[in-house]
Amino acid sequence: MKATCEVGSGLKCPVVSRPSHIECDATPQLPKQNHTTLKTEPMAFKQVSLIAIFVALLAANPNDAFAQLGGLFGGGPKVEAIETNALAKMLRDQRKVEAKAKAASTEVPVADFVVVDVRSDAEVNVSVIPGAITKAQYEKHRDQYAGRLVIPYCTVGGRSGAYAKQLAKDGVKVKNFKGSILKWVDAGLPLVTLNGEPTNRVHTYSDRYRIPAKYEQVTR
Repeated sequence: MKATCEVGSGLKCPVVSRPSHIECDATPQLPKQNHTTLKTEPMAFKQVSLIAIFVALLAANPNDAFAQLGGLFGGGPKVEAIETNALAKMLRDQRKVEAKAKAASTEVPVADFVVVDVRSDAEVNVSVIPGAITKAQYEKHRDQYAGRLVIPYCTVGGRSGAYAKQLAKDGVKVKNFKGSILKWVDAGLPLVTLNGEPTNRVHTYSDRYRIPAKYEQVTR
């Protein structure tokens, strides 16, 4: 036997009469919570943000987009990243060890890592992170650095990420400095020329990037 029931104001729907209860065909169903979706939202947001930046750069200048961020989207082995503070501490600790050895007139211990600037000649000729060598220097004396942790960097981490994957395929222990020299200057850290002289000039590859006022931006 069917009757009618009212849901809300004025909405009528058929109901089925049963011995123990009456069911309304329009009974609202509450959506189930998707806990997996909730947990992954922050990661998904980061991925979407990174893709949005890439698309914006791609629209403005395809060469900039692929040069700076292409390595972050490519395939290949997964490479661990190193943060600015961690890299700065490693370099600072190594300088202290070297200074102490020189003061004591003892043999200077060799670092168990090497920082490699993979940017172009035009960029590295402006400035580098103190203690870094160029990609050309590393490739020329690669055997000399065998067994060390290699930490490549570029402007934002795209080119260095691609190079890090190449090294990982060769069995080299590597960590990519994601954020690279832009994160370095954002932290107010020092720069030097290839001759080791302090400088405040930094090549940012593109004038779309903003850096702290204490640095002189170079794009050509």
